[in-house]
Parts: sequence; structure tokens; C-alpha cells
Amino acid sequence: MIALGLMAAALAAPDAAVPFGPLEKQPPALYEGAFSSAPVPHWRVRLPGGRMNSATHTERSRPTVHEGTVFVGSASGTALYRLSRRDGSLLQTYPAGQSVEAAPTVHDGHVYFADTGGRTWCYTLAGEEVWSHDSRAPILVRPTVADGRVYITNVDDLAVALDAQTGDLVWRYQARKDLTRQSELRLYGAPPAVVAEGSVLLGFSSGGLVSVDAQSGEELWSRRIGEGRYPDLVAGPVAHGADIFASGYFQPLVALDVASQNVRWRIDVGAASAPTVDTRDGWSVVYHPGSDGSLRAVSLLTGAERWVWDSDTGGALGTPTVTEAGLLVGSSAGGIWLLDPEDGSEVWQYQEDQLLQGVTAPATVSGRQLLFVTNAGFLYSMLSPRPRAETVARKPFSWQ
Repeated sequence: MIALGLMAAALAAPDAAVPFGPLEKQPPALYEGAFSSAPVPHWRVRLPGGRMNSATHTERSRPTVHEGTVFVGSASGTALYRLSRRDGSLLQTYPAGQSVEAAPTVHDGHVYFADTGGRTWCYTLAGEEVWSHDSRAPILVRPTVADGRVYITNVDDLAVALDAQTGDLVWRYQARKDLTRQSELRLYGAPPAVVAEGSVLLGFSSGGLVSVDAQSGEELWSRRIGEGRYPDLVAGPVAHGADIFASGYFQPLVALDVASQNVRWRIDVGAASAPTVDTRDGWSVVYHPGSDGSLRAVSLLTGAERWVWDSDTGGALGTPTVTEAGLLVGSSAGGIWLLDPEDGSEVWQYQEDQLLQGVTAPATVSGRQLLFVTNAGFLYSMLSPRPRAETVARKPFSWQ
């Protein structure tokens, strides 16, 4: 049995500065192999940055693995943190202006991330600040880095392109307000920018999906997607082949033809997180994480429903993660599940026994390691055991 290691994972003081230098004396823990079976507990640590006394505490930062370390933000901190994959110990701190509530992007020896003060940051992996840029409104998405540019969107319907080396502004795109929407309230969020074929896909609170030229920021086309009381596009669009899959929060999910921008099919349920496209081994499936708490497997070509799994939480689901063991999906008002992709049946479940629970950020799988953050402010590591000759029954468990 794998030891829990809770006592061994020491927590540093909130936002404590960590000296630069060698990150680990031991060889990096990579946990190579396939995530091919239900996981067992490995370790759990409280996120750095202190505690939040709030009934609406939400952790949106998806863990990002880089070799033997994991990058993660914290709703109660003012930095991006680098932790050990071996035991969750704090290795390095990258200071920010406000809380970092989105995943970072590691690219070419640098780490790019944004904070809720509206600032985008670039550091070397060694911890030296290279540049920062202020967009003057909270940012809740990871930066998209491509072709020497950093693309970022904030909650005020503003998208900017920055020079990846200097942070200089290349272009900005401000979406027009929608005067016809049913509710004056907008959701606190925005989807990440998606680069596809020389263009950038942007989603806005109006429910509009816009394509702009990646070099100039000039609008190429726009299409209204979101409908209903909350048409906001907070789920990232997914470009796949000749299609774009995009969803409003309230409704719908659509498959949009890239060339004509015509809707090929639609499902009248929205989402807060991006869908997952699965084309492995001849599959052609889109997994749609509904804002109604249900996961739907639909045909990529027709949108025909294959199966529906209900989390029984009513909370919006996160982006599903495809693994050899099955589909990992979390609920903002529940826990995290492993589902059989054939029929959506439950294989394994973890649910935290605390008031401030739920898993809003998608899980991360690297090798045999599963990493996920709960809204109670904990980072969990679990491991898929190495294959054995005998078959071991998989069953739900709860952390003790």
C-alpha cells in the first residue's frame, strides 16, 4: 500500500520567499507509466497562501506539471507556487500582485501566468521577473503562448496580444457590449484565447465567439453562440479539424463549421468548462461537461447522444480528462469521478468530507500521477498503481 505521507508534506509560511537555486536534491519524481487503473492516495497539502473564510471559496488553478515539479496558484495567495511532485513541499514562489487563479503556461524556459489584479507575468523558471503587463481587470485564464506572442483575456471582455519576450502590447480587442441580453449581471469569468490556423478564437460575455487575425488583431468573423439568461462564453472553445466546439454557460453547445461558421449540430445545455474531443482508436466522441451537472458523450459528427451521466450535485462540471483508466471529471459542488467511457458508469469516486468542497479546476494526469485541487484549498496527489499480474477490484474510497 502507498503511504499517505500527510505528515511528511510540510507547509511553508504564506507567500514565503524561497531562495533560488537547486529545486530538489533528489532526482525528480516523474511517476512514469500509464494511468491505467483507479488511483490510490499519495499525499495531500494545503495550498500556500493562508486560509479563506468564505462560503464561496473557489480554486480555479489547474495544476501544471513540469518535469518533477507542479505549478499551482491559490485563491488566498499572491503568487504562483512551484511544488514537489514527490511530497507537495513548496520549492519556489513567483510573486504576483493579487491571487493567481488560473493555470500558468511553461514555455521555452519561462513561466507565464496572470493574477486577479489584471496583470500578466513572465518569469524565468529560476525565478527572475522578466516583465509584467497590466490589463486593468481580473484575469482568470491561463495565457496562450504561440509564435512569439502571449494572448490573454480578462473579465471585462478585453483581449490583448503581448510580445512574449518583452511584454509589449501588440494589439488589443475590446468586445462590444450586448444591449439585448436578458440579465444585466455577467458571470465572473472569460475563456482562454485559442490559436488556430493563424487566427485567435475569443469568447465574450455577450455569448459571441469572435475570430481575429493572430498578427494584427483584426476581426475576421463573429458568431453569436450563447443564449438565455447567462449566454456568457466562459468555457474555452475547442478547435478540431474543420469544427469549433463552443458553449454558452446557460446554453447551447454547438459544432461550428470553420469555413462557413454555420452550426452543424447543437445540444441545448451549456457549460462552464471546455468539452473534450476523443478520437483515440477510432472513437469520434465529444464529452460535454454540462453546467447542469451532467456529462454527455455525443457523436462528433452528428451530436447524437451516446450516454448521459448525472453527478447528482447540480454543480457545473469541469473539463473531462481522458486516461487509459477512463474519464476523470470533477464537479464544482461535489468531488471527482472516474467513468467508463463506454457507457458512463462510475468506476471510482473521491469526495472530500468538508463544507467547502468541490473540484472546479480540471484534474491533471502526468504518467501515473493524478493531481487535482479542491475548493477547500487542498492539492491532492494520487497514483495509479503499477500493473500487477492479478486483477484488483476497483472501489470508491474516502480520504481518512
